Amino acid sequence: MNAIKGLLGLGLLAIVVYAGFAKLPLWSVPLLALLFTAAYIQGKWYLWSDLFQQRTFKLYQSLLATYLIQVVVVCIFYLLGSGVARLLNR
Repeated sequence: MNAIKGLLGLGLLAIVVYAGFAKLPLWSVPLLALLFTAAYIQGKWYLWSDLFQQRTFKLYQSLLATYLIQVVVVCIFYLLGSGVARLLNR
């Protein structure tokens, strides 16, 4: 089961790097960050399950913080793919 999670994680990374390589519009970054956020929460469900059951303000704070961090992660990999595309086009 862990191998499948690892392959899905690498698949997400490959999609983001390809998005940068193919020069997809930047609005795809926040959308891909939603996928990264969902994957992160699923991977750490044992930590998040209590927050989802309580539905307090802390849940929404945690979701926002996690989403913003994932946006930064996706931007880094997007720019990595974009940079590789620029290097190969010269």
